[in-house]
Amino acid sequence: MIDQTSPAENKKRFWSRRRLILLVVMTGFLLRLWSAWQLPVDFDEPPYLEAGYQYARFIQAGDINGLIDYSGTSEHPPLVKLLYGLTYLVLGRGVVWDQVLLLSRLVSVLFGSLAVLVVALIDPLAGGFMAVQTLEVKYTSQAYLEALPLFTSVLALYLLVHASSTRNRWLILSAIALGITGAGKYSYFPILLVILYLLIWEKHERAGKIFIYLSLAGVAFFAFNPYLWHDPIQRLVESLSFHAQYAQGSHVQEIGYPWYQPFLWVSRSFGFIWHPEVFFYLGFDGLIFLLAMPGLWLERKHRRWVLVWIITGLLALLFWPTKWPQYTLVVLPAFCLAASTAVKAGYEKLREQELYWDWFHNMFPRPARRYIVVAASLLGLLIVGALASQVVIAINRIGWYGLKSSTSGLPNDAVNDLWALPDGRMLIGTEGGAAIWKAASGKDVLDDWTVYNPGNSPLPNLDVLAVTQDHEEVFWFGTVTGLASYDGQYWSVYRANDFGLDNEQINAIAVDDQNRIWIGTKNGAAMFDGVAWDAFTAEASGLVDNVVFSIAVQSVETKDVVWFGTLSGLSSYDPSSGEWQSFTREEIDLGWGGVSDLLIDSMGRLWVCTEGGGISLWDGNAWTTLRVSNSHLPYSTIETVAELEPGVFWIAASIPNTAGGVLAKFDGTNWYIYRQGFTGYAGGETLTMAKDKTGRYWFGTRMDGIDLFEPRR
Repeated sequence: MIDQTSPAENKKRFWSRRRLILLVVMTGFLLRLWSAWQLPVDFDEPPYLEAGYQYARFIQAGDINGLIDYSGTSEHPPLVKLLYGLTYLVLGRGVVWDQVLLLSRLVSVLFGSLAVLVVALIDPLAGGFMAVQTLEVKYTSQAYLEALPLFTSVLALYLLVHASSTRNRWLILSAIALGITGAGKYSYFPILLVILYLLIWEKHERAGKIFIYLSLAGVAFFAFNPYLWHDPIQRLVESLSFHAQYAQGSHVQEIGYPWYQPFLWVSRSFGFIWHPEVFFYLGFDGLIFLLAMPGLWLERKHRRWVLVWIITGLLALLFWPTKWPQYTLVVLPAFCLAASTAVKAGYEKLREQELYWDWFHNMFPRPARRYIVVAASLLGLLIVGALASQVVIAINRIGWYGLKSSTSGLPNDAVNDLWALPDGRMLIGTEGGAAIWKAASGKDVLDDWTVYNPGNSPLPNLDVLAVTQDHEEVFWFGTVTGLASYDGQYWSVYRANDFGLDNEQINAIAVDDQNRIWIGTKNGAAMFDGVAWDAFTAEASGLVDNVVFSIAVQSVETKDVVWFGTLSGLSSYDPSSGEWQSFTREEIDLGWGGVSDLLIDSMGRLWVCTEGGGISLWDGNAWTTLRVSNSHLPYSTIETVAELEPGVFWIAASIPNTAGGVLAKFDGTNWYIYRQGFTGYAGGETLTMAKDKTGRYWFGTRMDGIDLFEPRR
């Protein structure tokens, strides 16, 4: 058939295609830019950026041999990590973690957007699918290794598909791109099978030309993989064998993904499931997967290499025992291409039927132009409003970020207690041991963590419920099976027999002005004066209940008064006179769970947090109670309260009958509520709060690690 399309129509179609591709690429770029800004630190980002930092140091020192021989994360080639290392050099001296993370993520955004561009050049609709696919967006906007090899792999295919006898240089560029793909990440090897299929069955290239192509790819692979330069065979074997060993390791076995996990990754919008606050558009991963199913059948005649790509890629993912979600990026562009083919085939079928039957014209008459304008305006306002609300929420998240055991040195995500040390460090008690956090300083970019557990210290138990430091800079750790102290050289451990109590679960620790150590257990309280212990029980003292959850020391004139929060009430004790005073449920509302925390504020008032009864304040003469009914307190189940700024109180409330919590800030007049989704607060159940030397607020949660907040100054 003779093409009777006029040159003007061809030019119009060309420019329409270019505009569509531009729209697709801009969409993909903006979504990745947004994600780079909003996504929390992920599991592999710290080790990759640490490797980048080491490469930057070698480059600055002119130490080429050090760069070649550096074996940190040697299971993956160094190319992408070298690019991340350049961000350190760009930022120069005084670089901080947040800057490095964001700039490194922008490197991924660049290559991820270029990958979208290449797929859009092949098929604009497929590029559109790839622009919004949530796993594609997530892993090409974080400081992972995916974006560069993803781009070069699809580029190698694009150049090869369009190569011809008059475009031999495209074949050369394709081979180089393939080599860079391998030098970016070994797990992209399935793309080689698609390349071989194209060369042998569709291009019908001679064996000699295929050999030259693969040789050129091998040279590029070696040239862009400096770790192999000194000992290519041995180091390549070690890198590849690591993956087989790692797949049999405890971490992979513990997670235990089923053999069909890759199908789950590609068939659901996991980006939205994990990060709904980032992927506000819900994601279309499931739709893309479903459309790709009929697309597979259609591609057998349209683009058979896409069919080969999906089959070989899925087989590789299914047989490889390590089934991390980012591995699916090797095959996701092919799913987008197949989905596009199905959509276009379906559209053509509908178009043929419509031309014959004219169904839609009769069912949906075309409205007047003014109604279309009004509808489009309303839709535009809704979209603008939705985007504006997301931007406002994103602005509210500024200053918030988190520490997880998976992305930091935090021993466990169950954080029981925090204690800010005078030198700027933070003492942390978790269900995985105790830790001391120290901010990065000097040339360091990553924070320093020191972890104590029963495996590396005399700490009596892994579950550390309470921590503090006394006036002689000795650390104290209260665990479920005893108390330990550490002065930097020597450890001391105290058990129930030492306390003179029948229980050794240490729920709370406090230090008074005379450096006496006070502890609360499930069977009374005890005091250590540096020489001997004195025990206090409900049977032998004025303590209102033996189950002690919290302790606070109040300085009154020249003496200390010790307050004990218990299951049944509140008691105070004056060590100088031996006088006791108690308040029971008849005098203060304790709710169902007793006193969870105590605070002596800067005005000398006592704050009593209760499990179900809100907060009671004691000014020395009378009680004032804050409840949901008479204040803006979000819930009555209060876990802790802290005066992080003079006169400004942060209150942690638990959500009844479900996991999670809410933070409230109260300055004496105004209330500010921090909930998950509307602020950067992650929504965990906060058990402890502290403020470090730099002014950051720390919120330790029951199961979700630590939320940190840097207030705007």
